[in-house]
Amino acid sequence: MRHLRTLVAIAEHGSLVRAAKALNVSQPAVTKTLAELEDIAGHRLFERTPKGVNLTGAGQILVRHTGSGLRAIHDGLSSLSAEEEGEAPALVIGALPNVGATVLAPALVRFATSAPRARVSVRTGSNAQLIAALKQGVLDMVIGRLAEPSDMQGLIFEHLYNEPLLLVVRPGHALSLLKEIDPALLDSYRLVLPDAGTRAREAADRFFMAVGTGLPMRVIETIDLSFGRSYVLHSDAVWFVPLGAIENDLQQGSLVRLPIDTSVTEGPVGLTLRVDHATAESIQRVSDEIRLSASERFGAFSKSQSATS
Repeated sequence: MRHLRTLVAIAEHGSLVRAAKALNVSQPAVTKTLAELEDIAGHRLFERTPKGVNLTGAGQILVRHTGSGLRAIHDGLSSLSAEEEGEAPALVIGALPNVGATVLAPALVRFATSAPRARVSVRTGSNAQLIAALKQGVLDMVIGRLAEPSDMQGLIFEHLYNEPLLLVVRPGHALSLLKEIDPALLDSYRLVLPDAGTRAREAADRFFMAVGTGLPMRVIETIDLSFGRSYVLHSDAVWFVPLGAIENDLQQGSLVRLPIDTSVTEGPVGLTLRVDHATAESIQRVSDEIRLSASERFGAFSKSQSATS
């Protein structure tokens, strides 16, 4: 079990250092465990790169079966406990930062009312990290953006809503006082953008190419919502961020949306499940609550935007 947990952690984080941190052990311990597992398997499982490690073909096969196996063991133990104590099975849900607070949290509040003994873990990360963890069996479901078609083998996606990125600033910002803004003005300010390589960043880059300004040079990259919010509130930076991440801020007036059309950044957000787990009762119950939460949240935002237009 130690070897297999280490395998999944390295595959999920793409780095021995980050895997060691996640497992709360030293890097030498992770390196030793991996060497032992490769000796047991008779195959090299990872290729070292300057940026971390990548799974070999043998590693991909073993991770696919290991992730599902670990989840099956976990579910089996949870089912024994549930049978004795009347608990719902444990769930591990992956969520993008921009959907965790506005869509997932209210859904889980309602789920907890109907299943008070249920145990739920929520993990955040980039869309690619979450989809990889789902395929490895580490997660039961992901709520986020639609992954690349090449990454959807063995998975199903249920569309819930389309979400754009918005350009927002602190109240009192010079740009917040303008009724119309030429996108070229953004070059005068530092921009806070999603991390390179994420689906949200691809949408942001698509916007800059569409308006003809080219990709910005003065940027800070982050998917940490707390950092992004704090940085923008303490500076003149402009934050290009998914709607769900700052919906409450806009409604409360703590951030101001700039009057620039960003509809080109819209992307599908929804539930991604493994085909072999899609019909599990606990997953269906949580999925129903997420559907309701998404409908209530984004329906309300659309109405408020129409009222202020």
